[in-house]
Amino acid sequence: MRRFVVVTLLGFFATALFADTQGDEIAHKFYDQKTPIDTTSSVTMLIQDHNGNVKTRKLMMYMKDTPEGKKSLAIFIAPADVNGTKFLTVSHRGHDSDQWLYLPALKKVRRISSSSKDGEFLGSDLFYFDMEQRFFEDATYTFLGEDQTLADPALAGMKFWEIAMNFKDPHSPYSKSVVWINMQDNSIYKTDCYDKKDGALLKTILIDKVKVLKGYTIPVHMTVSNHKKGSQTQMILSDDLSVDVGLPDSTVSIQRLQE
Repeated sequence: MRRFVVVTLLGFFATALFADTQGDEIAHKFYDQKTPIDTTSSVTMLIQDHNGNVKTRKLMMYMKDTPEGKKSLAIFIAPADVNGTKFLTVSHRGHDSDQWLYLPALKKVRRISSSSKDGEFLGSDLFYFDMEQRFFEDATYTFLGEDQTLADPALAGMKFWEIAMNFKDPHSPYSKSVVWINMQDNSIYKTDCYDKKDGALLKTILIDKVKVLKGYTIPVHMTVSNHKKGSQTQMILSDDLSVDVGLPDSTVSIQRLQE
């Protein structure tokens, strides 16, 4: 009996170790993809509340890899009540990201604290945490499955790896996220985010359209569904999407916030 228990436990730990190794390997397939040095696009944001009412916002998005980190700047241009609002994120490898929000009505730049990462990004279903860019070192990974399929018609015919991600950041609003990575292009198409407060499914982020530009696979249509609020936010990149155009560092600088 004792021998059976020992063999069973050894088998369990070997399986768990193999699963974690697989999780790391699959996560690397996503994070090790070649990505653009810079990206520019106009974006439409559609925010729908639980009653079906929709707010439309227009913004410009700029992203660039710099020696300081991965920078992204959002500049809202419509409607009038958000025109001139700017949001800058600098994502660093190995330590916390920096985020600043400029509100034109106050003519003031406000730094977003680490403890406020669960705040809603300008009334959308995105948290400030969701606006950060990620690195492999930000989480631990567990293999859950392969050759998975997803029900969304836009993803028909695709096969996915499924892995769980547990973020190391103590200020993450999620207890875990489960992601589905396309086995052909190594991109994430679906993420289920679980609430740190109670462990329940909080949000689903679905990428149902991508564009291949200069060899890069770039999401151009994303839907974020908040299961607790019954709300939904869509992010739609326009056809003016451009990559690797030599975007100046000054375009994504702190100084740009108050210009």
